[in-house]
Amino acid sequence: MTIFTVGIEADLKLVERLTFLQEDLGKIIASRGGDSRWVRPEYINIPLVYLGTQDDGEIPEMNHILARVAKDVSPFRISVAGIQAYPNPTCPRLIQVGVDVGLESLTQLRERIRYAMTEANFGFDSRPFKATMLLGRVITPNQKVDLSDAIDAIKDLNFGGTDVYEIALYNASLSLTGTIHFVVSRHALTGH
Repeated sequence: MTIFTVGIEADLKLVERLTFLQEDLGKIIASRGGDSRWVRPEYINIPLVYLGTQDDGEIPEMNHILARVAKDVSPFRISVAGIQAYPNPTCPRLIQVGVDVGLESLTQLRERIRYAMTEANFGFDSRPFKATMLLGRVITPNQKVDLSDAIDAIKDLNFGGTDVYEIALYNASLSLTGTIHFVVSRHALTGH
């Protein structure tokens, strides 16, 4: 049994910009006595639907559903801007960036996937959708690290866009060395 999600992969130029941001923020966090764990570049994505723990034997059915949804959705473009520290910049635990252009198309795609998966009795996370890309975690064992000034300085920075032309089914499994992520399948958005 592994954990499955459906998401959107970012193009290489956007991932490269976000990787530079991770490096810069990592230096700031370290200079303030904290540590950070960054999402590896190949795992930077926008999660759309969390399907939870599923048996690997369900992969063909999940792929069938995603292929059916993808053929009815046309490709579109999104833009990524704004950095967020959760729960807040004065004591952050998560660092993420958000989608500012193309959010309506992304939300509609998410709802199509969610509806199709629900109809097939696949579970999902019912929390409100937030179109974000997780960049990393701040680890502060002995003290809090205030990133207010750093976040404020780049809060409106636009990191660029990416074309959304496919959806991906991901799985994650735990190992002794951490979580291992895989792209199980990709489904092209064809719009017909």
